[in-house]
Amino acid sequence: MKHTLLALAAVASLVACGPETVDATEAQDGSEGGIALVVDVTTSSLEWYGHKPFVENYGHAGTLAIIEGMVGVENGALVSGNFALDMNSIVCTDEALPQEKKDYLVGHLKSADFFAVDSFAVATFEITGVEAQEGENNALVSGNLTLRGVTNNIQFPANVTATDSTLVLTAPQFNIDRKLWEVMYASSSIVDLAKDKLIADDLGITLTINAKL
Repeated sequence: MKHTLLALAAVASLVACGPETVDATEAQDGSEGGIALVVDVTTSSLEWYGHKPFVENYGHAGTLAIIEGMVGVENGALVSGNFALDMNSIVCTDEALPQEKKDYLVGHLKSADFFAVDSFAVATFEITGVEAQEGENNALVSGNLTLRGVTNNIQFPANVTATDSTLVLTAPQFNIDRKLWEVMYASSSIVDLAKDKLIADDLGITLTINAKL
């Protein structure tokens, strides 16, 4: 038990030093309104990052395809929107990793151990609110993230530039606690799992959304 508590403390310390792990709350009603712009799926992207907290320089990165979406803009501000992700499009982008290991990793991520894409082929994000703030990241975007059939409301900072005909949203890496979406494989919550087998609970997300009339 002592070793388990020390492991959890170390995980918390590592998370605190990196990108923010956002809070998750119950789902809320989606926002409505604004001039409808269509998300350009060819230039929009979601990048992911996962790592092992007790194995030095061990991490994997990749992408997920955004397959459709829309946003609403009003008076140069983002007010509503949603988009969908194709969970079968998971790609590993690690340049140094041999292709056979990339294929194995992607297959594992698609399995029931992680995202169970056979049962949950699409993930979605629906905006529930946008608050203006000072600084480079001029907006706090709140929304319902549905992943593996579980919906939680999250909030993350982003830089948003909008007109009546275009929108660009860029969100620097933030983390979600994958346990809250029932992705439990090799989690820090598993007692007596060897430290080098633990996979960090925080899943990194970097987001770029481009939309236009």
